[in-house]
Amino acid sequence: MLRRVARVLAVLMLFTGAAVAPTVATPAPAVAAPCTGGGGADNDGNVGGEVTCPGDDGDDGSDPGGGGGDGSVRECKYGSHVIPCKKGKAVYNSERGCYMALANPQPPKDDKIWDGKTEGYIVACVPPEDECLDDVEGYTYLCAPFRLWQEDPPPTEVGPSPLELAERAYARMQLTMGEIGSTPPTAEVDGAAIGIVGMPVWLWVANPAANTTGPITESETDGGLTVTVEGRLDRIVWTLTDDDTGEVYATTTCAGSRAPGTPWSEAVSSDARPSPTCGFDGAENRRSGNITVAGTAYWTAEWDGGGLDGEIDVPAQTRESTLAIGEAQVLVQ
Repeated sequence: MLRRVARVLAVLMLFTGAAVAPTVATPAPAVAAPCTGGGGADNDGNVGGEVTCPGDDGDDGSDPGGGGGDGSVRECKYGSHVIPCKKGKAVYNSERGCYMALANPQPPKDDKIWDGKTEGYIVACVPPEDECLDDVEGYTYLCAPFRLWQEDPPPTEVGPSPLELAERAYARMQLTMGEIGSTPPTAEVDGAAIGIVGMPVWLWVANPAANTTGPITESETDGGLTVTVEGRLDRIVWTLTDDDTGEVYATTTCAGSRAPGTPWSEAVSSDARPSPTCGFDGAENRRSGNITVAGTAYWTAEWDGGGLDGEIDVPAQTRESTLAIGEAQVLVQ
């Protein structure tokens, strides 16, 4: 019974600050004895004495750690173990491999655990209870509580889920369909430009950038978890629509490396060749009058973090403009 009380008091003093340790133990894997007894951190923070781990006394007020296989719920892991993300007031830190909470009250600033610092916080760190005895990726993890200095206080609540972080990063990407570049030029670019029926139409993204042609990467970090999202432009589907009838009479898809298209210039093509990457050939440009050209961009956004990965559904993005097309014999007259 006395051994049990001693073990409980050791960890309670870590979180309450009753133990003012002059030294800082190193995180797991550690050389201290496991949480089943026979060692730990004593009242001075040294190896020795006995220690308990959160949860030894049954109800610890923890939040569930599982159920986040799709990234919609924060899932905490210790090696291959899914563990609660919170134990009492302590929140699990995956980088440290322990539950962290402020030492309260904080040790006096002349305690050598501050190492001469005058700002920041002293934090108690206790590894998980049973999982700390398992072999994880070749290491034997021992339940060795320790304390450390941090510039910022540890979080008091479980952070956002991987999916929430992915959605934050995705929102900053602002993926879109770029401005339309074409030959003949659109009415918005050159109101006097007139194309010719039967001539190729070149199409491209006129403002190439990370969010119009990709690839683009954004990351979001919160509560010790970092999620990275990568956006890729899969394809642009182009259509030609007769403004008089509303009929879509030509469609082409430019995918992969061809999606951004090739800007036309006399240096690139001085004759009537079709675009090498994206556009309509002469046979598809068969209507005269005002023609609506529309491009719809389809993106893929994949995220990775917290041992999970997934994909964000990106809405198709459409932009349209107007081409003026005339018959060659009419233009000659």
